[in-house]
Amino acid sequence: MEMFGVFAGIAIIGILLILFFLLLGLIKWLLQGFFLFRTAEKKNLHLPFMGFIPFGTFYLGGQMYGGHVISKDQFNPRHIGLVFAIAGLVIYFLGLSIGDVAISYILIESIAFIGIFKAYTKNTVVAILLALLNVITVGIAAIIILFLYSRSIDDEAAETVGAPLTQRDFEKPYEDMAQSYTEERNTDVSQSETGSEESNTDTTQSQSDSEESNDDSRQ
Repeated sequence: MEMFGVFAGIAIIGILLILFFLLLGLIKWLLQGFFLFRTAEKKNLHLPFMGFIPFGTFYLGGQMYGGHVISKDQFNPRHIGLVFAIAGLVIYFLGLSIGDVAISYILIESIAFIGIFKAYTKNTVVAILLALLNVITVGIAAIIILFLYSRSIDDEAAETVGAPLTQRDFEKPYEDMAQSYTEERNTDVSQSETGSEESNTDTTQSQSDSEESNDDSRQ
């Protein structure tokens, strides 16, 4: 009976630990997915809802490499995201145990998030260090950075909207109007010159026909 009670107690503790870690994983998944979704939506990334889908986070993180880690327009951001998603799936299926799979998953996700970390910190070294920190904290660091980055995007948008108008802001519309008017005048002049050339050509042709007619009358 005593041994049975010991085993029952160990089993209960094990079940409670499993439930605790499952709950912790669920909370992490919801928080990371929500903040990644908001960030992706504000940055106009392709398929923002992928933030809630496993390996979809790799796809969104890879898209942020374009213009931050990799030169802008050097590669299609969607292709970069797709490479990370495929790499994550391959490494996942090559995992030999649950521990290997979990470690490889968070490692690839952290590498994929370097683009987001770089966009937030504007520093490649700091972004790499944050990726290492994300591995150590099992993804907790990414949640915090995504939250802060999402807030910073809102702050930048608010500053842009609320920025005071400068003299340049008033001058630019008139410059655009002047440029448009000049282009229209140039177009009209070009069309007028083309019309004049065509008219001269017709006149020359008419004179030539008249001379030929006179020669025929003389003959």
